[in-house]
Amino acid sequence: MKLLILAVLAVIGASHAARPGANEVIDTFRSIVPRYIDTIAEDQQQIFALEHEETQALTQFHSDIVRTKETFVKSVTLQEDQLNGLMRGQNTSVADGQCMQFVQRATNETVNVIGVAYTTCINEADESLGNVTASYYGSIGALEQAATNLRLLDVFRGDNVFYTPYNIVNKLHQKEADLLQNRPPLAAELETQKQGFEADLMEIRNRYIVCMTTAEMSFRTYIDLARQQLSYICGANLNIVEN
Repeated sequence: MKLLILAVLAVIGASHAARPGANEVIDTFRSIVPRYIDTIAEDQQQIFALEHEETQALTQFHSDIVRTKETFVKSVTLQEDQLNGLMRGQNTSVADGQCMQFVQRATNETVNVIGVAYTTCINEADESLGNVTASYYGSIGALEQAATNLRLLDVFRGDNVFYTPYNIVNKLHQKEADLLQNRPPLAAELETQKQGFEADLMEIRNRYIVCMTTAEMSFRTYIDLARQQLSYICGANLNIVEN
């Protein structure tokens, strides 16, 4: 029995010695796996950090848009209130009351028209934002997919661990070289995407401000016209301040 066991061990030892390439495949594979896992984890952390930063950028963008809208809304309502106050302060025995009512109604309708313009501005900003975010997150998704699609098992494709083990070993070493040396840095690509996204947000914000400014300036032009009508047609005193 003892002789049989020794004979089996001898055969196993001989087989092991005769297949050093297969063992090298396993050892090489085992040594590379942790590096691949670390790389995936590092890339994921960078992507998550970027997504957090861009969430903050989007939050700031919406805050800026709301603040801008508030500024322009207040500008129009203030000018409207001042014009109405001017009319309320008139001496109706001097100024034509019916004429001022016409101006007041015209002012109210003009404010509504400016509201249409403001809505157009925000709709354009919203559409642009949708296009930009879809493109940006599509790019980030592609980078994330590439980062998690680091393949190792494909080294066995087309080869036999017993018959052509060193082909597999060579492919594993090439994988390692690509991972450590030849792989383009993800951080640089992420930074490029980030800068492009934030530049796009800035452009949308600036276009929105220009759009709102144009609408608000048209209302200022109307206010000047309304004051002229009050003075020259309705006989109002433009120097009167509402009590």
